[in-house]
Amino acid sequence: MALRIFPEDEQVLDLLAEMSGQVTESVRLLSELMGSPEVDVAALDAIRECEARSTDLYFSVMTTVRSTFVIPVPRQDVYILGHWLNKAAEELLAVAEAHVAYALARPPSYATDQLGVIERMSELTTRAMRDLGSLQGLDDYWYEMLRLGKQSERIFQLHMAHLLENHKAIPAMRRERVVRRFAEVARTLVRVSTEVGRIVVAES
Repeated sequence: MALRIFPEDEQVLDLLAEMSGQVTESVRLLSELMGSPEVDVAALDAIRECEARSTDLYFSVMTTVRSTFVIPVPRQDVYILGHWLNKAAEELLAVAEAHVAYALARPPSYATDQLGVIERMSELTTRAMRDLGSLQGLDDYWYEMLRLGKQSERIFQLHMAHLLENHKAIPAMRRERVVRRFAEVARTLVRVSTEVGRIVVAES
């Protein structure tokens, strides 16, 4: 790692970790929403609050980047990390809103499996954001995220096949929107880890 002369303000890393935490909380709330036999308006509103909180944190990240002399990560990298974390929160909200709008019944186990993968990815990402200051353990994080991303893609393919085999055209199209947004959450978190891997290489 390059020698850093000036003391660093790591507040930006805490803010990024908080953004990742909003993803984790959205996953928990989405699990409640999709497992409820009736429309859970409170859970949907709470997911909206998580997305709004993520956006506010992203704004705080950018304000901190502009006002702090020395930060642990290059400014343009902070912007990219914040963008993808906020995107993950937006995609989870899209899943929740589509689920409610289409009044979908309890989803198959593939959705639960996907939620579990995304929850694990968000937990790892939260830890990784805090470790960016030292770059310790981030190789393992990147590798595990790569593995989880592949697992998410396999679940996505199985889920899509299940839709085609068990639903007529219109219901399948409605559910497909949710399934695709689910997969996009995982892909977005993989993009975060890819950016982290690039930072590790650049700083080594």
